[in-house]
Amino acid sequence: MAISYAVRKQLLAASLPEANEVRLQLQDYLARTGMAPPDFARRINYARETLYFFLNGRYSRISSNDCSIRAAIRDFIAAHPIATPIISSGKLYQTENARLLRRYFYEALDHRRAYYLYGAPGTQKTYVLQHLIAELNRSEIAKNGEGRRAYYVYVRQGIRSQDLMKRVAESCGAIGMGTVDRILRNLRFDLSQRKVLLVFDEAQHLSIECLETLRELLDQPPHCGLLFAGTHELEAIFTRQALELEQWRSRFHAGQALPGISEEEAAEIVHSELGLGLTHRKIQKLIAKSRITDLRNGGQHSYVSARRLFWVIRELQAGANRESARAHHQ
Repeated sequence: MAISYAVRKQLLAASLPEANEVRLQLQDYLARTGMAPPDFARRINYARETLYFFLNGRYSRISSNDCSIRAAIRDFIAAHPIATPIISSGKLYQTENARLLRRYFYEALDHRRAYYLYGAPGTQKTYVLQHLIAELNRSEIAKNGEGRRAYYVYVRQGIRSQDLMKRVAESCGAIGMGTVDRILRNLRFDLSQRKVLLVFDEAQHLSIECLETLRELLDQPPHCGLLFAGTHELEAIFTRQALELEQWRSRFHAGQALPGISEEEAAEIVHSELGLGLTHRKIQKLIAKSRITDLRNGGQHSYVSARRLFWVIRELQAGANRESARAHHQ
């Protein structure tokens, strides 16, 4: 005997709090991954109409028990977690490095091109790129299905192409199981409706095999923009291995050396962080403590490390806070 709509609704009322919780979890997951409900339904082996009924709180039209679909939704989300989103903290100073990174970041994203940038350690490549990614994704989040997205991928030394593609999928909130071809198919499906930039940090660790795999994301739909950032070894990879990377050399729109932070920029940062009461001599002393010897030139040259500069500033700020706390307690 068929159960009436009223009875089904009454039976589902007992699980309403949990159903609402799963609905909110699924809505958040769809918003953060950009996955459309029909795509998610296909992945959990449910009809799109069934998932729509659940999302809209109308599951009683087709069933008196939503236990199975709730379990399927939770199991899928648990098995395919979204990577921790890049969250920027602190102030981004508009140094020449930051301006160059911003320029190539948006050119690669909007024109679906490939660029590479390289610089000495401590030039804040990672910090600036993560800030730009967070800035873009915050500004585009309201355009759920069509907003532009940028994703950060850290390249460890010795990584193989399959592990790299798993990292790409994890960063994008896509399915990263199976072979490289399967991951590529999932990425094409999941990213097909938006402009996407993939940012590869420490890209000097990429092998030719990895680069050739990534070339498919540039050449084939969804035609992702690619931005590679690394040390000066990155330039050597693309200039010395001409034969092996002949296809890549014709695809790069630019390779740019980052100039590093200048003494004038460093002085402006010190003024902003520590106030205007510092003498010129004290500022120069702080900058001198932030210098690193450039080993690429036989140790004959040095440069201001943004990373070390901020370490010095934070140490001074922490010392000042301790002194202030000590004076307050006396």
